[in-house]
Amino acid sequence: MAKLRILCLHGFTSNGAVHAHQLRPLTSQLPDYEFLFPEGPHRVAIAEQMDMTQPANQAWSAVVTSASGSGHRAWWFARDAEPGSGESSAGFVGLEASLAYLGAYVAARGPVHAVWGFSQGACLAGMLCAVLRDGQARHPLRTHLEAGGASVATPLAGIVFSGFRARYPQYAGLYELGIDVPMLHVSGEGDLLVRSERSEALLRVCTNGERVVHSGGHDIPKGEADVARIVEFTRKYVRTGMESVGRPIVQASI
Repeated sequence: MAKLRILCLHGFTSNGAVHAHQLRPLTSQLPDYEFLFPEGPHRVAIAEQMDMTQPANQAWSAVVTSASGSGHRAWWFARDAEPGSGESSAGFVGLEASLAYLGAYVAARGPVHAVWGFSQGACLAGMLCAVLRDGQARHPLRTHLEAGGASVATPLAGIVFSGFRARYPQYAGLYELGIDVPMLHVSGEGDLLVRSERSEALLRVCTNGERVVHSGGHDIPKGEADVARIVEFTRKYVRTGMESVGRPIVQASI
C-alpha cells in the first residue's frame, strides 16, 4: 500500500531541509507516512529582513545556509498599504506564484492527503484548507492552485504550528465559510513572534479545530506528550479518514 503523503510548508526565511530537521521528532514517529518538503519559490535577502548584528540572527542564518544550498526562502513578502493608497494595496506579494508552484510540485509527486505548516507556512496551510473547501471553487486564489485545469479535492486534515490568519482585508473572503477539515493548532506559550491572539483568530474560523499549547516559544514541540498528541491526531484524521472515504484527499494537481 502506498504511503499517505503530508505536505509540510516551512516558515519565513527557512527552507525545506531545515524544516525537515525541525519536524524530525514528529516524522520519526510516523514511518508509514511520506513527508514532502517543498521550498518557497522566493529567495530572501536575509540582511534586509533581520538585524544581522544580533547573534541569534547570525546563528539562524548559519543553520539555514549550511543545511541547504537553496538558502533563505519565503512563500510571500507581506506588504502593508502605502500611505493614502487604501487597504487594497496591501497584501502578500508572491502568494499567487507560490500557489502555482505548489500545484506543479504536488502534480509531479502524486496525491497529498494532509497539510502541515509552520509560521508563514502555517498561514499558507490554513489558506489552502480554506480555499479547497466546498463553496470556494470560484475564489480567485483557487485559479492559481488549479492552473492546470484539474479538479481539486479538500485535505483530510491540517496541522498548523505557530499559525495565524492572513491579516489583510483582501483575504477576508477566504475565511467566510470557515475551515471545515479537522485542524490541530499548536502554539508555544512563550511565542513572541506569533502571539496567542493571532493563533486564536485562525482557530476561530475552524469548525473542527483542536489546540495544543506547549511550553516553548516560536518553535515545534519536542516533548513526549506533545509529540504523542500530534501523532495521535494525524493517525486519527488522515489514515482513518482516508479509509472512510476511499479516495485521496488532495488530488494530483493541487
